[in-house]
Amino acid sequence: MNSMWASVKMQLFYQWRAKYLISLFISLIVMCAFSSYTQYSSLHQKENRFDITMETYEQDGITLKQALSEELKIKKDGNSEEISNSLKYDYYRVIAAKVALNPLNAPNQIFTSIAIIILPILFGVYSCHVAFFDFKYRTIKNQLLLRGYKSFYFSKLISIAIVAVATALITILLSIGVQYLFNLLVGVQPNTSVNYLSKLPLQFLYQSLVFVLFGIFFFTLTILIRSTLVSIIMLFLYMFIVPNLGGYDLKNLMLLTISKIYNTSASTMDVVSGVNTNIIVGYLIVITVCIVFTIISYKWNEKRLCPKL
Repeated sequence: MNSMWASVKMQLFYQWRAKYLISLFISLIVMCAFSSYTQYSSLHQKENRFDITMETYEQDGITLKQALSEELKIKKDGNSEEISNSLKYDYYRVIAAKVALNPLNAPNQIFTSIAIIILPILFGVYSCHVAFFDFKYRTIKNQLLLRGYKSFYFSKLISIAIVAVATALITILLSIGVQYLFNLLVGVQPNTSVNYLSKLPLQFLYQSLVFVLFGIFFFTLTILIRSTLVSIIMLFLYMFIVPNLGGYDLKNLMLLTISKIYNTSASTMDVVSGVNTNIIVGYLIVITVCIVFTIISYKWNEKRLCPKL
């Protein structure tokens, strides 16, 4: 156990020296800043739409107070909506957008906006580079001689899992800090009376799981094909080109989970509906497939790197 932990610490040190960790941290800062900007832009867009709707209602002799006293019905047909009371709808959207600018709500907002797609891609790319590190710098033979194949392989996997959990935690903390600074810079006075912190522990665990799954899968894929470029291309194809593969597709499970553990009332990204399925069974299947794929990768790579004489 001590030997494995020493190998894990060494892997983390290599990732630091190779500036992978620094690049990941800078990327998270940029993403948090962009999320704050898009949230601020979303508020202005919703305010402008509210003003236009308000003018239309006033021309018809309807005041805001009257509109708010009337019932609001929203009928969904696929990804389209039919709204019975547009002024009331737009009014509450503006309120939700102001609440979303509360720094304590920043983690909820970033994980329901660009982070849905960008963070898994970002961490998948990170894992591809970690997998190919020793092949790229031709240190694979030294690593095998010093640590042995088992320690070499699983210390990398464990280091990726550690960085995955740290990425989820750091994203939460950075999003809060960046949103606070952004509000000061642009002079925003958000509604701070409402926050979505009650589900933050569950959100943290969920995001950690997603990053670990993406990290392990694309690590093992890169180990198998020994090409960072091909693995990254496959990652982008899966996220942007390949359609929803059905109930037990990880992307589909993510779409279903978001609406259950996050508040999406002021999300800056329109998320399509997923295919209904048993979420728990779905994640168990994905985790099982990931474990099987890891074992296959481990055995296959062992035969190539450590052939029996």
